[in-house]
Amino acid sequence: MNLDAPGLETSLIRLEPLAERHRADLLSRGVGDELWRLMPTIPAGNTLAAYFDHILRMPALGTGQGYAVILRETGAFIGFAVFLAPNKPHRRLRIGYTWLDKPWRGGTTSSHIHYLLLRRAIEWRARRVEWMMSTRSERGVALLERWGVQREGVLRQYSRMADGSWADVIVFSVVGDELAEMVARLEKELAEDG
Repeated sequence: MNLDAPGLETSLIRLEPLAERHRADLLSRGVGDELWRLMPTIPAGNTLAAYFDHILRMPALGTGQGYAVILRETGAFIGFAVFLAPNKPHRRLRIGYTWLDKPWRGGTTSSHIHYLLLRRAIEWRARRVEWMMSTRSERGVALLERWGVQREGVLRQYSRMADGSWADVIVFSVVGDELAEMVARLEKELAEDG
């Protein structure tokens, strides 16, 4: 199964490969300063357009796959999420660069996104899925801990952030049978919610 294969949807959202047609929707959202506190710096520059271009290039370079988060009811673009550093021989990848428009933060939308991404990781035959999250992302850290994702440790001053500061990064992971267990937990959460 390729990471960009179709079929990623729940009752709330659909994930589709991020494409040029999503640029105007993202740029119109007025992504604010909070994004730059949480995003690592990239060589192409620290603008929203540079990040968008960076994510669009990932599939061709083999360094990742970006997804637009689309609200099924209206077809509206509400965010994006990315698989990073896919490594087929070692059957591992990372979930990162996740951003949601403000009205969709704090609810179950992240559960829908991660349910779909983890399901795709299993279809891709991943044995390890990891998150590398800045300690500043308190909401994201709390969410992973609530889901029971294993916290592996902290990498001190690991990433230079887009705002120029240095951030400690927490490494989280699910491995082996934990992947299917986490998908089942998220599926149960989504069923109870909807």
